[in-house]
Amino acid sequence: MPAPTAPKRSHSLTALGQALAFAGLMLMGPAVVHAADAATAAPAPAEPSSSVQNSRMDGALFYQLLVSEVQARSGNVGTAYQIYLELARKHKSPELFKRAVEIALQARAGEEALTAAKAWRQVTPQSKEAAEFNVQILLAMGRTTDLADALKSLIQLSPAPQQPLMIASLPRSLARLPDRKVSAQIIDEATLPWRQRQPALAEAWVASGEGWLAAKDIPKALEAAKKARALQPQNLGAGLLAVNLIDEDPSAEDLVRQQLARGDAPNLLRLAYARKLAGLQRMNEAAQQLDTLLQTQPDQIGAWLTLAAVRLELHQPDQAEVALQHYLALKKRTPETAPPKTGAPEQAPTAVDTAEASDEQAFTLLAQVEEQKGNWPAALEWLDRVENANSSLLIQTQRAKLMAKQGKLAEGRALIRAMPESEPRDALAKLQAETQLLRDLDQWDTAYSVMAEANQRFPDDPDLLYEQAMLAEHLKKFDEMETMLRRSIELKPDNANPYNALGYSLADRNLRLDEARALIRKALDLRPGDPFITDSLGWLEFRAGRVAEALALLRQAYQARPDPEIAAHLGEVMWSQGERDEAIKIWRKAQARDAKNEALLDTVKRLQVQL
Repeated sequence: MPAPTAPKRSHSLTALGQALAFAGLMLMGPAVVHAADAATAAPAPAEPSSSVQNSRMDGALFYQLLVSEVQARSGNVGTAYQIYLELARKHKSPELFKRAVEIALQARAGEEALTAAKAWRQVTPQSKEAAEFNVQILLAMGRTTDLADALKSLIQLSPAPQQPLMIASLPRSLARLPDRKVSAQIIDEATLPWRQRQPALAEAWVASGEGWLAAKDIPKALEAAKKARALQPQNLGAGLLAVNLIDEDPSAEDLVRQQLARGDAPNLLRLAYARKLAGLQRMNEAAQQLDTLLQTQPDQIGAWLTLAAVRLELHQPDQAEVALQHYLALKKRTPETAPPKTGAPEQAPTAVDTAEASDEQAFTLLAQVEEQKGNWPAALEWLDRVENANSSLLIQTQRAKLMAKQGKLAEGRALIRAMPESEPRDALAKLQAETQLLRDLDQWDTAYSVMAEANQRFPDDPDLLYEQAMLAEHLKKFDEMETMLRRSIELKPDNANPYNALGYSLADRNLRLDEARALIRKALDLRPGDPFITDSLGWLEFRAGRVAEALALLRQAYQARPDPEIAAHLGEVMWSQGERDEAIKIWRKAQARDAKNEALLDTVKRLQVQL
């Protein structure tokens, strides 16, 4: 708190004028004066409604308040704070305590603000406002020791119908604390009465689970999710917690499926689950969940956009186009004519429903639809409709790719390189975009050179090392590939990609299979259920002669994502077991999705199969 200083005369007169004006306003009835009135005067007899209501505070109190405001406006906040705090304690006035807190906060004097807030709480222990100030100040100062009790008091002072919502917001409120474990412990202490009572509150267990998930204590988080669901099987928060746990513990998916099997399953839960499945590359399952959602809720505009993206990942441009047509038709509806969204909160629009970026996403996806159909000019036309497309690296990269497919590779590369750079990472993004463009056009040597430039400019970037390693593998520079992948693992040991890539490469070349298995299993531990990693493990088992295990794993991977490369592996294992008709059927489906897939072409050529 700054020490009080004597103001210059001119400043003092100005402050005095401001304070007098403030005092004049106070006489008309602001909270501070009402508090002073209540603290200093006995109840007055009832007056006719037409009479003037004068302030009941005495001259001494008025003068002290006036001096305090003069000091505050002159910059002498320390003196102003002390006067208000003394008056508040003397008169036990909540409004004067509040003003003391406000003055301290304006001066960024946390300790003084906390002192005043605590004194306010002692005088009026049933004041929710005082409890809110205590919590906010403790959070801002990072004072975790007293935070749990303060939060518990605040929740208890809130009306019972508001308590579940307040408890549900705790994980977000405590997200600013640096120690996630401490945050989780505070949530548990603050919500203990609501978790122990009979019946317990499902939201309290959800908050606990979210806290422990952030702290990476997965067993505690999963147990909390189970208890929340047992208390309230249809609870949306419990379902979303289970969705977020799938990455860490695949068994959490059973909780999600059980809830979605109910007739009252929240639509938002199904949408969140579909997006999680898409993020896990399980596109077939994601599409199924989105189809189910849209059958009952066809006005879920964001779901149509997500479905279009999933269909494109599955190389189903016609179905993606249908989804986008639904999206655009819904987008044209005005708020007055659009069907009302009432009832459960899961029907509220998502960010993608209303953001300007949604149109950009739709036009970009429509460009991809035309690209997958081989209609390059139409794809470019859709990109031209994107607002500010020239400033978007994503759009310019897609445009460059379309130009290159029409024989204008040099112009496409120039388009990417001409993008402005506002920070060093922009240069990195441009190099990555150019590399991807060259990869898509099978310009492997040039792509390798561009990525080598990126690694030289941004050394020891684990993701760049991984990208260059993948290029090295394609060019059969296996020693370089292994060196870069091991360095990437060293720099970022929780990234599944380099483990999987190195393990798959060893398995594909039938080398060091035990080491390859350990690497792939490590990748699967880091990203459970990933169909591409599951495919790697299945291919390894086939190389190791464990055909039954290979078939089971490859079927699982193909079911989750019918990618042409997975189809190539599954078909080859089936071919080796005499299931040739079924293998050809799978390969033909893969060919329809991507006739130029290298793994598929290599497989059918090596096995001398005519599709």
